[in-house]
Amino acid sequence: MKRRTLLSLMAAAPVSSVLTACGGGSDSGVSLRLLNASAGYDSLDLYVDDDVEVSAVAFGEVSSFADTGGTDFTTTLKRAGSTTSLLAQTRSLDSGSDYTMVAYGWEGSLKSILITEDEDDADSGEAKVNVLHTAPDAGSIDVYLTAEDDSLDDATPITSSLAGAASSAFSAVTAGSFRLRITAAGDTTDVRLDVTGLALTSQQVATVVVTPGGGGVLVNALLLVQGGAVTAFMNTQARVRVVAATTDNAVVSATADGASLGATARSSTIGSYTLITAGTAVAVVVAVAGSSYTSSQAIAAGSDVTLLVYGEATAPLMQLLADDNRLPTDTTKFKIRLVHALARLDANLTLTLDYSAVASEVVYGTSSAFSSVTANSAAQITVTSALSSTPLYSATDVSLVAKGIYTFFMMGAADASTLAGVLRMDR
Repeated sequence: MKRRTLLSLMAAAPVSSVLTACGGGSDSGVSLRLLNASAGYDSLDLYVDDDVEVSAVAFGEVSSFADTGGTDFTTTLKRAGSTTSLLAQTRSLDSGSDYTMVAYGWEGSLKSILITEDEDDADSGEAKVNVLHTAPDAGSIDVYLTAEDDSLDDATPITSSLAGAASSAFSAVTAGSFRLRITAAGDTTDVRLDVTGLALTSQQVATVVVTPGGGGVLVNALLLVQGGAVTAFMNTQARVRVVAATTDNAVVSATADGASLGATARSSTIGSYTLITAGTAVAVVVAVAGSSYTSSQAIAAGSDVTLLVYGEATAPLMQLLADDNRLPTDTTKFKIRLVHALARLDANLTLTLDYSAVASEVVYGTSSAFSSVTANSAAQITVTSALSSTPLYSATDVSLVAKGIYTFFMMGAADASTLAGVLRMDR
């Protein structure tokens, strides 16, 4: 019985890894195919040395096998139709074997892992499945395959505490149809993916490839059958939090398609994320100081969103802000942005850290882009506007840790005691 292992490869660019899994390449070389699991590239070409072997593989799709004609060569990934190299790696592989190259990562940070497809078939009536985690922003995860109505409290994961860019050992399961649930490691209440209809047949060998959602926390999955097809299981949910930021400390509550978005909160309060069913026309109802306001909102599956309720309590405004909860790529830095929800101020806002502007001219009711800044255990934070010679907010000795994600909210009213500046660590 063979087992899937991770092997280091010598590479000209970032080093890939090899995961073991059945196949049989040509006698003179290897057979290689491409699975596009990259959230950053819609379509990829695969070159072996200078020749394009696989063309225009869309996200969530796997190509046919191509014969490399040899065992020592360089693989290069490019955008479909482009001549610019995204990732080039020198490889020395086993003659007569089949491999799937899994391309993953966000735009600008493309990576790959090789799956060697030589895992022995499962026993009759069973299937063998393992997990490849290509969504490191989501953190370590637990993965469950259960019956439709099984509680996770009584379930055992097929893998637990699986870190990003790692793969699990194979698990044998009775062939059938499963509900796939992925949670944060050790927390069955923090569900990152919940889908049904994942079918595993007798003697089948398959890999669940975990891919990132747009917000960085929720995930999707691709079921890759050894030597066979791939099936996508995309998230249908999004995470939404309510930020109560109106004047007069008004009480705010909200629902999405009838589901509560958290406890009723008094301005200025930043709520926690709640899972909702995503869609192009989500009915959002906001109640402020006893009056209700209804709108239809497009909320993308896999996203993290802030529902900002701001302005005068008697005539509140509402804005959906896209939250980028992907972790900083530089382990010495954090990400920070400014949200301007400060009423009764006819001016834009600027956020300064240690006398350097990290968000400038932020318009009322909007958010700045995130800035990446070196971690600081004693930072000075200042928020200013062109209409005031003194800061609207200032604080010293603020700890901003590496790999943290922060949003600074300016809320309430500029001419009242309800003016509030709140720093929230989103992750």
